Order: sequence, then structure tokens, then C-alpha cells
Amino acid sequence: MRRIALLTSTALVLAACGISPSTEQATRPAPAAPGVSALSVLTWQALRQGDSGRDVVTAQYLLRHAGYTLSVDGAFGAGTDSAVRSFQSSRGLTVDGIVGGNTWEKLIVTVRQGDNNNAVRAVQDQLRSGYGYTSVTVDGAFGSATDAAVRDFQSKRGLSADGVVGLNTWQSLVTGSSATGSTTTSGLAQQILNTSRITLGTSSSTVSGNPRQNMLDTAAGRAAVRGCNSDANCGLTVYLKRSMLDGMLRVAGSSNSFYVTSIAGGVHSQYSDHYAGLAFDIGIWNGVSLSSPNSAHTAARNACLAAGSDPSQTFNAYYDPPGGHSNHVHCAWN
Repeated sequence: MRRIALLTSTALVLAACGISPSTEQATRPAPAAPGVSALSVLTWQALRQGDSGRDVVTAQYLLRHAGYTLSVDGAFGAGTDSAVRSFQSSRGLTVDGIVGGNTWEKLIVTVRQGDNNNAVRAVQDQLRSGYGYTSVTVDGAFGSATDAAVRDFQSKRGLSADGVVGLNTWQSLVTGSSATGSTTTSGLAQQILNTSRITLGTSSSTVSGNPRQNMLDTAAGRAAVRGCNSDANCGLTVYLKRSMLDGMLRVAGSSNSFYVTSIAGGVHSQYSDHYAGLAFDIGIWNGVSLSSPNSAHTAARNACLAAGSDPSQTFNAYYDPPGGHSNHVHCAWN
């Protein structure tokens, strides 16, 4: 599973992208991104050498869009570090190799239907691989399928659904946080506790590890008690991950309601994402019980995928490679 450290930065914003892999060597700077001038207080994913994952891919595409030659492989290695430093120097930024708020702001450009470039590839990669929009092809051509996915993404996150990938949409793609407005796990947990559309179960094989208690502990800054499956798990705790908490709020959105049967508690396989603080189970979706296979299974899984859950680790009665999900939907984040 991907693991990217979240760092916050109060900064400026938005970018564009780049593509095809080549040698990891910076070549030339490009003109500053147009249309990015207003200051913004947004939380950004800060990336540096040693990081890996979807947002590194986005930064690499954006660097290629800016005119640099480097591999787009999701690994922030020496070649990416060199390109970032060269880009920062050409833009009068602090040359530290860290893609923080100021660097994101200089990289990002606005893209919309009809565009065809590496910035579009970055958007498409985020939508397809990061948020489960499988109808989108990463080909750099901003066509009708990409436009529809962008509008759906914007709508689910409370953004203006205009199909234009500007500042706020870029930030939401990179951080997944615009729908929640919180930068801390405790803040997200409190929002979940305050949301009437999310009901947290109060029964579990581990009494102190039921979903509501998991969330109360997280809101108070404490680790959540895990469930038990073998002595390796019993009595241990885990800090619920921000990606999962943010995802839970985005699944609820403005109209969905659901009942959570398990987060870190309950009995699961020994190495389950539940015990890593990355997953939750849905037992009732929009008033429909998932105790047996029905259309609500598909609707709930699709909502999790659209909110950024890992497609390979999001199970229901109909997509169930490991088995055992006929009476709930399991949604896991990275």
C-alpha cells in the first residue's frame, strides 16, 4: 500500500502536468504558469526525496509540463529532486527540493476540455488511480469522459462543477481535503461524530474498540483500540489514518447516509487494513441493510471508490476476491 506523509503548508496554489518517461535529468525551465496569482490558504501535500505514490506522479507530470525531462514513476528520487531544485531556482523560490505550497503554486496550471498536455495526464492519473474513475484514460486528451469525471469529482466535494481544473480542484485532487476543511485527524474525527449522516456502531467483539469509541478516542488525540484476531492483535492500539477519516466524510458527502459496523475493532484477518487504521465497514447504506446482496452493495462500493478508496481493497458481495463480504461493504484507503 502506498504511504505518503502528509505535511501541511499555508500557501499559494495550482499547477499543470507533464508526461513520458525519459532520463532523470533536468533540462530547461518553462514560463511561469498562467492565471495563478491570488494568495490562498490551502493545505498542500509536501513532497520530498524518498517519498513515493500518486502525488509524486502528479508532481513529476507537472515538472515535465514545465519543460523538465525526468521519469514519471511515482518515486521521488535523485532525478526528481534535481528537477525540483532547478525549477525552484528558475522561479525565485527557496531551493530545498521540497514540493510545498509555493512550489505547487508555481507548477499548477488550469486545464479544461479541449486541452491536450501533461497537465491533463496528471489530472487523469489522479482521477483514475487515486479516485477510482475507471472510465478515464491517461492519454493527455481532456475529452468528454475526463470532463464528466471532473464534474462528478467537483460535485462530490462541494466545488463548482464546471469541469475546469483550477486552483481548488487541483488542491482537492492532491490532498483530498477540500470537502472536509480539516487538516488534523482529531478534527476529522470530530466532524464525523458531528455528522448525522454517519452512524457509528457501539457494539464490537472488543467493547472499547467499537466504531464510536474508536472515533471518540481519535477526536481526543488518542490511539484507537484494535479488535482481536490472534494474540498478535489483542490489546494493541492504532492511530486512525487521515486518508480513511477524510474518505469517510467524502463518502457521506451531502446526501449519503450509512451505518459503520467496524473500524479498528472487530475480528478480521490478522493483517487487515482495519488493524492499520485504514478501513471501515458499512452495514446499512441509505437506509438499506447490506445483510444480503442487493443493489445497495454496488452503490456503497461505488461511493467509496469515488471518494478515493483503494479499488483493490474495497469489497462487497459482488466484488469479493478474499471472500466474506456478503453482508457489508469494506472500504479501505492507502
